[in-house]
Amino acid sequence: MLRSIVGAAAAATTLSLTVGTGPVSAHHPDPLEGVPYHPEWGSVTGHPGVLKRGCHSYRFSYTVTPPDGIWAVEVFISAPGFKHVAAGGFLDGYDPKAGVGTYKLCTPTVRHGRFRIEAKISVDDGSGDIQEGRTATDFYRLRRPHH
Repeated sequence: MLRSIVGAAAAATTLSLTVGTGPVSAHHPDPLEGVPYHPEWGSVTGHPGVLKRGCHSYRFSYTVTPPDGIWAVEVFISAPGFKHVAAGGFLDGYDPKAGVGTYKLCTPTVRHGRFRIEAKISVDDGSGDIQEGRTATDFYRLRRPHH
């Protein structure tokens, strides 16, 4: 089971996506659907700012306070009018329990407005029992550039 949590986190870590194809299709289910809320396990916070022309990286902060075990965090960013448009991940033993992550967005495929960031934390207790929890959702704005 540890292999599955490490594999999922590794996939999430390498999944720092550039938006260009639009919203996630109906063929890809929402990875947070049905995951119970556990805001005490950690948080993710989006950083407001300006949605710049072209492709640029944007920052967010995270903190993990999971139950005992090996943890993995998958972070999901949603843009106005879209499902998840970017993702990233962090893994116990490779990443600190608190820090800053980045994701990349490209205009004109994403518009300015209210963005949503949320995360799923998975914890393997060492015996193959994996618990999953969802952090509280944070909303922030990326505004239009001044002309």
